[in-house]
Amino acid sequence: RDGANAPLMTRVLKPGDTLKVPDRNGLTLMTGNAGGLDILVDGEAVPSLGAPGQVRRNVALDADKLKAGTAIGRP
Repeated sequence: RDGANAPLMTRVLKPGDTLKVPDRNGLTLMTGNAGGLDILVDGEAVPSLGAPGQVRRNVALDADKLKAGTAIGRP
């Protein structure tokens, strides 16, 4: 979602899929399988968003927050 909460993309990722996120402020992610995602920022893995099958909403797609493990928003 963008900063106005409008969906930018709705897609189910399959094993091996890659999604490159544009460098824009205010983007968020919702996932139904937080532990199934490998997230890289500048080619480096960041802390997991959660356990396999765990739903996460309002994950800030902000490089600094992802690297620090603080990207997870309120439900």
